[in-house]
Amino acid sequence: MKTTTSLVRVMLALLLGAASIAQSAPAQRDYGRSAVEEEIWALETAYFASLYRADYASVLALVDPRFLAWPGSSPQPIDRDESARFMRQLVPAPTACSVRIERAGIRVLGAVALTQYVLHVDCAGGGAAPRPSRITHTWVKENAKWTLLGGMSHDL
Repeated sequence: MKTTTSLVRVMLALLLGAASIAQSAPAQRDYGRSAVEEEIWALETAYFASLYRADYASVLALVDPRFLAWPGSSPQPIDRDESARFMRQLVPAPTACSVRIERAGIRVLGAVALTQYVLHVDCAGGGAAPRPSRITHTWVKENAKWTLLGGMSHDL
């Protein structure tokens, strides 16, 4: 009888312990993924905040040397150097623009992250009506630093 009672107690303790671990494991995985996701979204925000301040050095610091992108207004993909020229044409001087990122999706697979969102830019005193863009960016992490490897945009 004592052996049966002891066995039941051990089994119950193991089951409760396993249930506790099972319940806490997804929360820990979600927290880790969410922290990385938020880090990527913060980089997206920094990219556009720097761009509209005409702080090209800060923008380019986020851009990978192997960068390849296809802006919606370009007839073909552009590399990092062409992107720098494109930025200077798009925003030749600091502007009083508000930028809002409407998050649509993100996937993080180890050292690669893919973001998809709609970018809303509203410039005070601007002549043209605000026109949102659908954007996809690919980020890579090397040497503990995320950089923007590529992207594509489409004006809506």
